[in-house]
Amino acid sequence: MIKNNDKISENQTTILIFTTILGAGILSLPSDVAKEAGPDSLIVVLLGGILALVFARIIGHIASKFPTETFVEYSAKILTKPFSIILNIGLIAYFLIFCSLNLRIFAEVSKSYLLNNTPIEIIMITLLFTSGYIVRYGIEPIARMSEILFPVMVVPLLIIFLPAIVDLDLSNFLPILRTSPLKLLRGILSTTYSYSGFEILYVIFPYIMKGEKLKRCINVSLFSIIFFYIYITFYTIGIFGYKETRVQLWPLLTVIKSINFPGFFIENLESLIMGIWTFAVFTSISSFHYTAALSLSKLIKAREHTYLVVPLIPIIYLMSLIPDSIVKVYRYATYAAEFLTLFFIILLPILMFLILKIKGIGVKDDEKN
Repeated sequence: MIKNNDKISENQTTILIFTTILGAGILSLPSDVAKEAGPDSLIVVLLGGILALVFARIIGHIASKFPTETFVEYSAKILTKPFSIILNIGLIAYFLIFCSLNLRIFAEVSKSYLLNNTPIEIIMITLLFTSGYIVRYGIEPIARMSEILFPVMVVPLLIIFLPAIVDLDLSNFLPILRTSPLKLLRGILSTTYSYSGFEILYVIFPYIMKGEKLKRCINVSLFSIIFFYIYITFYTIGIFGYKETRVQLWPLLTVIKSINFPGFFIENLESLIMGIWTFAVFTSISSFHYTAALSLSKLIKAREHTYLVVPLIPIIYLMSLIPDSIVKVYRYATYAAEFLTLFFIILLPILMFLILKIKGIGVKDDEKN
């Protein structure tokens, strides 16, 4: 039985999905899409977002059929139990991998822009234990923190680009619709890392106060993130052009560094944005850490997820140290996006949705209220 003080509101659910998606991927998104789609990058970001919305809705629909259960429990009902155990182990590994990737990218960026003399190991350990502290108390504090920090994260990022409107060159988006279908498809695939995060819906549905409002939460959060990503990509490519953007490692920070904000008292705007971005990454890491701990606790039938939060910290830490350079970090992120994400957010939801329809199990739509 889940207590009411462990549940999150409709607004908190919407913001939690948004902030979990808005993690490390935002920094490299313009570069990722520019490499594949060139001047058609905005189209790719839009199509990638629409696909994310569709599959988020499918995952949400599946979860809503079992309102008191997480993926660990209901996957055994939809699929065979041995197969569901393998899937559960895979999903836990998936959450841990994305948590470790976000952690390592955060540490690398922080060391480059803010903490030049601090070893990345110290940065990662500090963030992990801070995350572990809040994760131990459950999803409600994570969602409440996201709700409080949301305007701090989003509003400055929207405002800070406004002075750069005079530097936009719309010819950077020409010629339009000249990208081959194969490259467009590869471009859409390159957005999967940046759009990952809504998979937490596999786990968090029982903790949503008004589960019947989940469709609206998904729609608002995904449309918001699509707009936000298009906004960021539009300004980045509009200023640098796609040829320059695709050779940048973190084009978002580079373009912010080039913006002159008149009358602003902070000289290095990228440091301010780094501080804001830290909140987004922290929320994303905390969400993945929590869903991994909760799923593992359900799998091994532990009484509380709190017992597993700290033991997972060294695992996440060691996984984040596997890549020996930032280039390999993004290479592994690409592999994770192309293979793991393809399975867990596209193939698996389709398979489970079809089996659910054939078996006719789960709560009926008219019984959800």
